[in-house]
Amino acid sequence: MPEFWNNQLVVTKEELIPTCYPSYDALKKAIKRYERKEYGIKKLQNGGNGHPLLIDFDSLSEQHKQIIGDPRSTEHILANYYKIDQQAVRFYASFRFDDDTYLSPDHQEKYIINASVLKAAAALRNARAAERISKSGTAWGLMVSICADVNSFNAILKAKYQVEHSLPHSYERFTKTFNQFEREGYKTLITGYHKNDNRRKVFNETLELLRNLFADDVKKPTATKIHRVYNSFLAGYTTIVNNATGELYNRKEFKKLSDSTIKKYLAEWENAIITETKRSGDRQKAMSKFKPYHSYERPKFAGSTISIDDRQPPFKMPDGNRIWFYNGIDLASEAFICWVHGKSKEGIILEFYRQLVRNFTKWGFNLPAGLECEMSLNSNFKDTFLREGAMFDSVRIEANNARGKRIEAYYRNLRYDFEKERTGWLARPHARAEANQAGPKEVPTLFYDDIVEGCLQDIADWNNSPHTDFPYLSRWRVFCERQNPNLKPTNWASFLPYIGFKTKTSVHAGIIKLNNQLFLLGDNGQIASSDHLINLMKQVEGKEVTIYWLDNDETGDVLKALVYNQQGVLVCEAVTKPKPQRATIEQTDEDREQMRLMSAYVATIENYAKRGRNQLERLTIINHEPKTPFNDFVMPGLKKASAEKETGELLDDEPEEMISWPASKPDQSLRNRF
Repeated sequence: MPEFWNNQLVVTKEELIPTCYPSYDALKKAIKRYERKEYGIKKLQNGGNGHPLLIDFDSLSEQHKQIIGDPRSTEHILANYYKIDQQAVRFYASFRFDDDTYLSPDHQEKYIINASVLKAAAALRNARAAERISKSGTAWGLMVSICADVNSFNAILKAKYQVEHSLPHSYERFTKTFNQFEREGYKTLITGYHKNDNRRKVFNETLELLRNLFADDVKKPTATKIHRVYNSFLAGYTTIVNNATGELYNRKEFKKLSDSTIKKYLAEWENAIITETKRSGDRQKAMSKFKPYHSYERPKFAGSTISIDDRQPPFKMPDGNRIWFYNGIDLASEAFICWVHGKSKEGIILEFYRQLVRNFTKWGFNLPAGLECEMSLNSNFKDTFLREGAMFDSVRIEANNARGKRIEAYYRNLRYDFEKERTGWLARPHARAEANQAGPKEVPTLFYDDIVEGCLQDIADWNNSPHTDFPYLSRWRVFCERQNPNLKPTNWASFLPYIGFKTKTSVHAGIIKLNNQLFLLGDNGQIASSDHLINLMKQVEGKEVTIYWLDNDETGDVLKALVYNQQGVLVCEAVTKPKPQRATIEQTDEDREQMRLMSAYVATIENYAKRGRNQLERLTIINHEPKTPFNDFVMPGLKKASAEKETGELLDDEPEEMISWPASKPDQSLRNRF
C-alpha cells in the first residue's frame, strides 16, 4: 500500500516487482531512462544503508497506478460516511479536568478522529441494518463486519488525511468502546492515564514535604540544601516530623529526586507563591511578584475620590533622620489637596484630617465622596469617622498594599520630576535606572525648616503643572473647575467629635464664651431665632455644655463649633456672635445685617419673657400655719409675748394673717444685657 513520505505519496520496489516490472534490473533501467526527462517514473530516495528505495507514486503510469491502487480514492465503504465531527471538536477543545487543565492539541486531535470514525461506523451499521431488514433479513452479526471495516479504514485515513485512528482492533474491545460511546458520549474516549489519581496523590505528598522544608522563614534554605536534606531523609540519616500532627514521614512513600527536579518543583508558581510569601521579609516585594492588582479608570470629577498616604521626602537632617509628610491627592485633578508634616508620625494622622476639613471649608467645597488609605494609621478610625457615610461616603482601607493606593504612583513622579532637582536629594539604595542612582559626591544634609519649605514649594509647582488629560489647564484649575456636582454637604456632626478640639463651658443669657470669642446658638452657620431659639435655650441655658470645635489654622479663629449637652447629645451649632461697627457713619450693609440678626436674637428672648409675664395672674396666699409649734420660751422685755404669757389665752375672733403676693417684675431689660 502506498504511503506518504515528506507529504508525497510513495511506493517501494517490493510493490512494483513483479506486478509492474519483471525484475529489479528492469525497474532500475526505467528509472535511469526517465531520470532527465520531465515525465516518467522518478525516485525520491535511493536505496541502501538501511533506507528503502522510494518511488514517486504520481510519476507512475496510469496502468501501474490502477494495479497498485491509489489510497486517496474513495473506494472504502466508510469513506462515504466519514467526516470530522464538529460537536467532537467543540467538546474536546473545551473539556477541562478537575484541576482546570485542558487537553493538549495532540490529544484533542486523537479523540476527534476516533469520535468521527465511530460516528461513521454507526452510520454504516444503520445503513446495513436497514438494507438487511428491507430484504427480510436480520441485523445480527453486523458488528463483525463493522469492526473489520474500521480496522481497514486506517490506511485510507493515513493516505488521504495523514491521520490514523487509535480504536481497538479486536472485536471484543472495539464493540465495548463502540457501545459505551453510543451510551455515554465523547467523554468515554478520554483515557484515564491523563490524571492518574494514585500517581498524583504520591506527587502531591512529595510537593507538600518539599514546600514544608523550603518554607523555613528562619534559616531560609536554598533548593540545593533541600535536596541534601531530602536525600538524607531517603537514606535514613534524617527523620522528619510533622509538628502539627506529630507523625513521622515514611521514607518508603517517597522516591529519589534530582537537584534540578527539586529546583523545578520549588520554582513553579503554585509552590513559589506559598513558600516565598512565607519566607519573604519584604512583604511588598512578595505581593508585587504574586498578587494581582486592580486597574481603574481615573475619576472624571474632582472630589469623587482622594488617595492619601504618608511618605518621607528623600532628604536628611543633620541628625541623620528624615521628616514625615502625610499627603492627600485628588485623583481626578491630580492636585494635592492636603499636606501636613512633622519630625515623626506621632499625631500626624489626626492633624491631616483636621487640615483636610480646614482646606475644603476655606475653599468653599464639600468634602470628597471617596477615600482610599493605608491600614496602619487609619485602622483606629474605621469604626468612627471613617465609617462609610460619616466623613466620606465610601472608604477603602488597604492593608500593606502599596499598589492599592493610587497616590503611590504620583509619589514616584514627585520624587524624580520635582524633588530630584533640589540640593540634598537622596537616591534609592537599589535604583534600577542609572540616572536615579547615587552620584560620587556626598549628599549634604538640610535643616528641618529648609526641607519643609522645599517640599511645600514642590507641591505648589506640582499643582501648577499641566494636567495629564487637559494639558492646557493646571491641575489646580481642574480641581477648582470640575468639582463633582453630586457631592453632599459636609457632615460635621459625624466627625467633629473625633478630630476636633474639646472644651467644657456654659451658656449664659444665650451667649457662649469659647477660645476668647463669643458665640450664639444656631444651626448650619445661621443664628437661631423664634421658637427654634427658645427650644435651644431650654436645653442649654445656664447649664454646662461640651463644645467640639475646629480652628482656622491661619487666623486662629474658630472654624466650626458644635454644642453637646451633658448627656453627650448634639444640641446645636455655636455661631460667631455678630460684632458690627458701633459708629453709624462707618457701618456697612454687612454691619447693618449683623445688627438685624442680633436684634432678632434678643427680641426672641425678650418676647418669650414678655409673653410669659402677660400670662401670669395675681394670687393670694392664706397662711394657716402657726409661727412656732411651741410657746415655752418668753423673750424678756417683749411686751406682746409677756402679755400672751400672762393671759395664756388666744382670742377666738382674731383675724387670720393675710399675705398678698404680687406678680414679679423684671429688674432690667434683656436688650441692655447684650
